[in-house]
Formats: sequence, structure tokens, C-alpha cells
Amino acid sequence: MRRCAARSRQPRSPRARLHRARAATPPLRCCTSARRSSSKDDDDDDDESMEGDRTPMDTSEGGGCASRAALRTLSSQLHALQWLPLVESTLSSMLRTHLKDTLHRRCAHRFDTPLIGAMLRWVDATVLPWLRVVLDPSSPVGEAGGEGCALPQALLQWQARLRFFFMQALASLRISELFDIVVDYPESLPALDDLRECLQHTHQHADVVASLGAAIEARLLKPGADTSNIIQVYVCTIRALRVLDSSGITLEAVSERVRSYLKARSDTVRQIVTALTDPESAEMLELAGGSTGQVLLQEDGGLDGMLDPDEARGDDSAVLNWTPDPATLLQSERPRTSSARRSSDVLAILVNIYGSKVLFVNEFRSMLSDKLLNAPGHDTEREVRNLELLKKRFGESALQSCEVMLHDVAESRRLTRSIHQHFGNVAATTGVPLVEATIVSRLCWPTLQNDEFELPAGVKKELKRFEKQFLHIKAPRKLVWKPTLGKVTIDVEFTDRTISDVICTPLQATILIRFAEQRRWELSALADELKIPLPMLRKKLALWVNRGYVQEVARTAGGATVYEAAASLGSTDARQPVDEEEEGGASNADAQAEQLAADMRVCEQYVMGMLTNIESLPLERIHNMLKMFLPANDNDRGYDRSEAELQRFLNSLVEDGKLDFSSSMYRIRKGS
Repeated sequence: MRRCAARSRQPRSPRARLHRARAATPPLRCCTSARRSSSKDDDDDDDESMEGDRTPMDTSEGGGCASRAALRTLSSQLHALQWLPLVESTLSSMLRTHLKDTLHRRCAHRFDTPLIGAMLRWVDATVLPWLRVVLDPSSPVGEAGGEGCALPQALLQWQARLRFFFMQALASLRISELFDIVVDYPESLPALDDLRECLQHTHQHADVVASLGAAIEARLLKPGADTSNIIQVYVCTIRALRVLDSSGITLEAVSERVRSYLKARSDTVRQIVTALTDPESAEMLELAGGSTGQVLLQEDGGLDGMLDPDEARGDDSAVLNWTPDPATLLQSERPRTSSARRSSDVLAILVNIYGSKVLFVNEFRSMLSDKLLNAPGHDTEREVRNLELLKKRFGESALQSCEVMLHDVAESRRLTRSIHQHFGNVAATTGVPLVEATIVSRLCWPTLQNDEFELPAGVKKELKRFEKQFLHIKAPRKLVWKPTLGKVTIDVEFTDRTISDVICTPLQATILIRFAEQRRWELSALADELKIPLPMLRKKLALWVNRGYVQEVARTAGGATVYEAAASLGSTDARQPVDEEEEGGASNADAQAEQLAADMRVCEQYVMGMLTNIESLPLERIHNMLKMFLPANDNDRGYDRSEAELQRFLNSLVEDGKLDFSSSMYRIRKGS
């Protein structure tokens, strides 16, 4: 009996006391759930500011003082049992989850406002007081670390942990949204500033490269995306990542896949030059700080990687301020100077896609040629402005031929006015307009299309008269006409109306004049009359068929098509849209393709000679040797093609049976 009585007086185990405490006090997660519910309700009010929510976590609309008292009771019992270290991991996980949920509700997709400062104040005003009650139940409820109140050492450690949790959660959120942030630049600059500050503490640069690279691959580098859109996003990426990481390492790692994709597209150079000459994109010619960039160096020479660009330009101050690359630089990256990586020059980065500014200069010259030949009234004000801007970046010597082209247009305007005054502004033949000629210098202009066709007799007479007077003024020079180039403005008369100021090419105007002279033509007979191929005639005639000026009326027994000029338009809309621009673009593209083929045929003998002396060569070495053997000079552009263009030409030689290609090496096919 004594033994049983002694047992009954033994104190209950700590486990039993803890169960009683749980029965009397709501568990810790209940307080958190109440706070989450309160936060969700508060977030429904869009006018409530982030900094205004300073209520400690144990205070909620449903709990109030009861929740606060329950938290104090539970914390006191944990301290009494010395079990607080046992729940520390659970407490840390709960706080991390709470911070992450709050960040997603309040900061997701908000890029135009800096949030890091407001959220850190929210952590100090809301989470830290709740945590202080957990760590010290006897402390008064209020803002931890208020005025005149020193934080305990344990709370200081938790504050540092909370701030790191917050920085890590915010950085992860912004990294997942980084593609949208880049696209919205510069409106998203506050979000970039927040992410940069977070990365200084969390060092999640590898996550930035992986996440943004995957987003670019999935959302941008697609066959259906326009090259101009890809370039626009790439420019935004350059500017945004310069803000995020001034060392340029992040940009270098992300840009490699974009550069490779753009380099494989055939219209990249043209789209970049188009963007450079667009008034709305003129900022691409300037540095990020707004100052005009330095003249671009020729980066395809042998000094690339051995001589720093600042040293090459003689910039002593930049050389003295040089700093080494960070220790985090990956050894696998393509070796580039730290100055090139840190450069904020967008144009230099775009040019570096191909490694040479010659391609861009040649493309600008080709585009300038198209614009000048089609400029109404020789209006060159915009082209002069673009040239002056580009000369500051590419150098005057590189664009000297473009300057000569603009001078030719100005001189043509003066000569045309002088010749017209000499003839009294009257044409030699009634009904034939006066000729306004653009007289070009053969060596400075790109190769121009030279398709011949039979001009009308009146136009021939007017051209001969103009040529004779030009020879009198500019002897001993003489003119060689390019009849397929230029524009013609004509009036088309019908029985019911007259269509004025119809703009077309000289060949299209000649076709319409033939129908004015003879209303009905068999297609093959008209092709023989104009001395042009039948496919070209069909292509040019399509303009007048689409407008209703010419109609297909019959087919001969042999299957030949017969066309007839319309007597009246009737209800046909004479102003319906036509594809004149597209047709002109297609003609220019065909001319450029033919010019490329002609230039590469000149290089064929050099390639065959190389492969005769050296049994096999890779593409890169053939490219470099052609640049060495065919340099540019005053009278010749030399070899100025890209590796992609050379590869297409070499592949055509493989298809023709002249070369073999295996193991990335080209060699002469045996027996060829």
C-alpha cells in the first residue's frame, strides 16, 4: 500500500504537462493561420499601403488579445521546458513560408515601384515584434527595436536571418519574372534595383543566368519571332543586365545564345541597320549615360583579345582605372577583355555579333542606295542626318563611299536643273516627261541592277538629248543608263475618269504605254516586243492586272494568254492597295543575291587554290585567309562577307560536286 501511495504522489511527466498546455492554449500554427487570413483580407483593399500594416503577427481580426495571450502562454511554457531550440527549425520554416507568401501577394508583377525598403520596414514592424514575444514572453508588445529599446542578441540574430530570408525570397521572385522585367525596361528599373540589392547578399547570379536564358529560349528564340523583335528585346536585355551587373559577366553568359541565334538569321544585319537609322531608335548610337560612344574599332583583326580597347584608343584614364575581373568569372566563357564586357555601348555589342563593322557599313550602303534611288525629288535630309550619326561611331573613312553617294545625289539635282533650264523645261516629245536623272559614281555605289528592255521611242529620244547635254557639261564623261531603276509618275486616262500621279517602275510604265499604243497583246508577243523574259513580264504586269487597268480576255489555241487594256474602270476602286513596296523589296533582294553569287564566284579560284596546296581546311580558316588575300582598297571592297555567307557558298560547291565536306573540313573532291 505504501508503494502504491508513493507512486501516486510522483509528478506528471513533462509530456503530460505539455498535453495539458496544448489543451488550454491554441497551437502556434493557429496564430499564424489567423494572421494569414487577416493579411488576405487586408490585401483586398488596394488603397492600404504596405507600410501601414504594422500589426504584430499574433494580432488578428478573429483573435485579438486572446491570440496574443495564447502566444505568450505557449511561449512561456516552451521557455519553462527549455524546448524552444527543438521548435526552432519549425519556426524558421513557418516564417520563411509566411514571408514568401506575403511577397508573392504584394510584390509579384509590380515592377514600377521600389519595394525592398517598404517590405523590410514591414518585416521589422510586423514579424519582428511577434518573434520577440516568442523569444521573450515577458517583453511588451510593440515594435521591436523601437526608439530607446535595444534588441537582445538572440533577436538581432533572428533579424539578420529574417532579412536574408526576405532577400532570398524577393530575389527568387524577381528572377522568375526577369524576362518580363527586361521587356518592360526602363519602366521596370525599380524592380531591377531591388534585385541588384538582393543579389549583393544572396549571390544568386547563377540562377539569374539559368532562368533568364531558359525564358529567352522558350519565349523569344523561335522561328516565328521577327528578327526586329528579337533585336529589340536583346537591346533591352543589354541595358537591363548592365544595371543588374556592371561587370558584364551575367550579360556575357546570357547573350551567347542570343548572338548565336541572330548570327544564323540572314536578315540580322539589315534589321540592325534599319533600327540604327530609325529616328525612334537613335539612342542605340549613344552610350547608356547619354554620351556619344567612341568610334568602333575594327574587331576582326589580330589584336582582339591581346590589346585592351581602351589602350588601343589611347584612353590613359581608363587604363589607370582598370580593375581585374571578379573571381566568379567562369573559365568556360569565351575570352574577352574586361573592358569589352563592362562596356555599356549597345552598338558595339550588336556589332560584336559578327565581329566586324564592315558588314554593317556595307549593309548601310546598300540600304542608302535603295533609298536614294527611290527618294522623291532627291530629298536626302534624313539620310544626311543618319550618316552623320553613324560617322561618329563607325568612323569617317569607313563611310566615305556613303558620303560620295549623297554628294552624287546633290550634284545630280544641280545638273538636272541646269539641263532642264537649257531646254526651257520642255520635253523633246509631246507626252513624254522630262528626265530627272540620278548620276552615280560607279566605284562608290554598290553594284546596281542592269536589266535591259526596249524603251518607248519618245523616252529614248529624251534620254539621248539629256545625255548629249550632260556630255557637253561634263566632258569627257558619258552616261550609262540603268533603265530598270528609278520611279516614274504617270497619269492614266480612261473613258470615265483619269487617274493622276500613278507611281511605278520604268518597266511597268513601258508596259502600260504599249497597251496605250495597242489595246490587245498576246503575252509572248509583248515579251518579244519589250525584249524581256516571259516570267519577268508576268511579274511586272501583275500590278496593272490587280488594279484593273489591264484584263485577261482570252487564250489562243496554243494556250497563250491574251490581255487587253480596260476602256473604263467602272466601279473598280482605282486606289486599291498594291504590293509595289514588296515587289521593290523582292527585286532588291534578288539583285543582292545575284551580287553575292558574283562576288563569291570571284573567291572560288582562291578557295580551290588553297585546298590544292593545303589538302583540307575548316570554314574559319578559309574565311580568315580570304580576308588576308582579298583586302579592301580604294577601288575594291575586297572580301567582306560573313562566315555564314561563305558557308552557304561552300555548301553550294559541295552540291555541285566540286568539294567534299566531312569532319568540319572542306577538301577538293577527287576526280572533279
